[in-house]
Amino acid sequence: MNPCGTTQAHILEKTQVHGVSVYFGTGVNPANSPAQFFVAWGREILAGGLVHTYNSRCSEEGCLWFVEEDEAEIAYAEVQTSLRG
Repeated sequence: MNPCGTTQAHILEKTQVHGVSVYFGTGVNPANSPAQFFVAWGREILAGGLVHTYNSRCSEEGCLWFVEEDEAEIAYAEVQTSLRG
């Protein structure tokens, strides 16, 4: 069973920028939202293979959910660029 506020992450793509993992994946966002694609980044953001089901963003760690795959792919590239400085 997943802890409240998390869902199983299905990773489609992963990169590392300056030691920070950046993930693009899918999951079930149970927060009454049709969002199913996510971009997550941080050193321990997917601990245990689970991802937060809510949007949160700071420079060191975050998770953003998207309905459209194209939007998520753009965000994935933007997060990587941002982390590169």
